[in-house]
Amino acid sequence: MVKEHLKYIKEYWAIAKLSPFFFALNLLTAAAYKALAVVYPFLGAMVIKSLTEKNAEETYWNIAFFAMAYIGYRLVLYLNWRAYSWNVNYSYKRLHDEIFNKLISVDQDFPEKVPKGFFMNTVNADLISIGEMADELAEFFTTPIQIISIVVIVFQYGIIYPILFFLSRVTYHYVKDQADKNYNYFWQKSRIRDDQYSNFLGQVASGIQEVKTFNMLPKLHKKLGAIQARYNKNYKIQRSEKTIRDVDSKFIFYAFQTLIYLVLIINLINGQITIDILVLIAAYHESIIGYLDDFTDACMDIRLTNAAVHHIKAILDYHPEKEFEFGTTSIENLDGHIVFDNVSLTINKKPILRNISFDVKPHETVAVVGFPGAGKTMLFNLLLRLKRPTKGKIYLDDINIEDFSKEIYTSSVAVANQTPFIFNTSIRNNLDFVDTDIKKQIEACKIAGIHKFIETLPMGYNTILRENASNVSGGQKQMISIARTILTDAEIILLDDVTTSLDPDTAKLVPALLKRLEKDHTVIMITKKPELMKAADRVIVLNNGKIEAIGKHSTLMKKSRTYRELQLYSSPRGVKNA
Repeated sequence: MVKEHLKYIKEYWAIAKLSPFFFALNLLTAAAYKALAVVYPFLGAMVIKSLTEKNAEETYWNIAFFAMAYIGYRLVLYLNWRAYSWNVNYSYKRLHDEIFNKLISVDQDFPEKVPKGFFMNTVNADLISIGEMADELAEFFTTPIQIISIVVIVFQYGIIYPILFFLSRVTYHYVKDQADKNYNYFWQKSRIRDDQYSNFLGQVASGIQEVKTFNMLPKLHKKLGAIQARYNKNYKIQRSEKTIRDVDSKFIFYAFQTLIYLVLIINLINGQITIDILVLIAAYHESIIGYLDDFTDACMDIRLTNAAVHHIKAILDYHPEKEFEFGTTSIENLDGHIVFDNVSLTINKKPILRNISFDVKPHETVAVVGFPGAGKTMLFNLLLRLKRPTKGKIYLDDINIEDFSKEIYTSSVAVANQTPFIFNTSIRNNLDFVDTDIKKQIEACKIAGIHKFIETLPMGYNTILRENASNVSGGQKQMISIARTILTDAEIILLDDVTTSLDPDTAKLVPALLKRLEKDHTVIMITKKPELMKAADRVIVLNNGKIEAIGKHSTLMKKSRTYRELQLYSSPRGVKNA
């Protein structure tokens, strides 16, 4: 068992990031209050002895020593609680910061490798467990010394008592420990099902519209029932083992307690011990079981926390398949001239983009169009440095984008996505995450065409947006997102099919918005809308990962078959509507 727990502790220490000072304080104060807990029953017995001998002066002194020991115990215990609190706060903050920094550095594969249910359960519960384990470590290391000290003391009054104490301790602890091992095993299996349950509910919540539309509820109930059935099976066994650990094992204590009392009474009758020794040994046996419970609980918590350690480790050890390094170039005030020079991208041996070459001049609006799978999104991923070209180079103002520092490049390229993310806070706070200048926020919202709407709201910019901005329309949410993108002051603005959620009246305003944007930015957009293709300065037509044609709308209608098909494909009157 010791080897097993030392392995757990080693894994824990590598993750917990505890403060050595706070942990040492936790350990020393635990040792101190446990030492005093051993001493004051002995002092209590000394009070009884002096009373039975009718020695008043010695009684007063023993009572004074007993009171001082008790007061010292309470003071040191208070310090231990404070040290425990400091440890929890210190570890909790350090790990929260580390997980947050990991989260903002992950790639698009992270949600698949670390499901949302697993991630949220880990952040909500496991981080607290990590901090709390510092107290369990103090128990694990100091309680055995406390128990050994008691055995040494009672040994002075006859070998039978430490033998009974030892048998009581070993039997009681063995039964509890075995039950706890089994409990922990099935708790972890239940936790896996709980993660699956949370993840499943999260997916249902995200796709509730499709769930209702396609009448998925019967099959979803069946799926949910299967997860619940596996959880219930593990939970029943888990509760059974918990009953053995916490209830049935007490009978071992009561049996040995009865035996020890019989031995003490016989020895008292035979004159081998006095009443104070009987009280002392009885008190120590009562205490030692409590200390054993503390030790067993510490062992249990160390096992349970080991599962939390592995959950956190799974997040912190996640690394994208290819981590791209940034350079050191820190040129500011860029013009925004983008050049793709013979760029190809292959993923899992499958060609996605092939020999792509084009340039986008400063203050130009370029549309990237093509049927699904043509490579439009991957082209944006290359610009956002989520992917790296297999071949070729991408330049920003004649500098390879890989040479820019991370701070400069990420502040120079901003994106508004098809399904924007809005925080559950006020409109003002959503904009504050980018720039807290109120005048700039208002100007960005005016450019995006959302300022007048915001002004009509009772709380204006202080209006709280509910989760996923469900209290405004999809189009209004998209325009707030675009305003936030404008607020970045990036030279390059990428618009990823942003008109999908816009109502027809709002969508009509986008061509004018593009003209406003290109005054200060280079704009590259993915779109399915013919009216936006017409509004662009130039259109890049992708077909099967290659550039089929580049030009204005009128030119492409004559020389690009794919472009002509896209007009029909995207038209409300067409056979399909993208």
